Amino acid sequence: MGRENRFIGALGEEKARELLKRKGYKIFAENVRTRLGEIDLVARHKGFIVFVEVKTRVTSSLGPPYISVTRAKQRHVVICALSYLRRYNLMDLKWRIDVVSVKLNYEYGVENIEIIENAVEDDYV
Repeated sequence: MGRENRFIGALGEEKARELLKRKGYKIFAENVRTRLGEIDLVARHKGFIVFVEVKTRVTSSLGPPYISVTRAKQRHVVICALSYLRRYNLMDLKWRIDVVSVKLNYEYGVENIEIIENAVEDDYV
C-alpha cells in the first residue's frame, strides 16, 4: 500500500473513531492483528461487541466506500472476528460487524460518513 493510501486509511479510521464515540460506541481496541488478518476497530455498543471495518475513499468513481466490502471481505471479517472472540473467550457474547463508510473530498475533509450497523449477511454469522 502506498504512502497516500496509508494516509487516507489512517485519516478515515480517525474520523470513524470520532463518529463512533459521538454515537455511544466504547472503542477498546484498534488495528487488532489476528492470525488471519486485521480488525480495524473493536468496540462495545448497545450490549454488543462490535467489529468495525472502516472503508475510506477520496474519489467517487468506484462508488461509495462501503461498496468495497464484498462478500469475500465480509467472510474474511467474520473469520477474523471469530478468531478474536475465541482468543479472548468471548464466544457467548452478542456481537456484530459494522462498516463505517468515509468519503473524503480532495482536500481530505469529510464529505460523507455513515455507520452501517450489522453490515454482514446473516449467513456468515
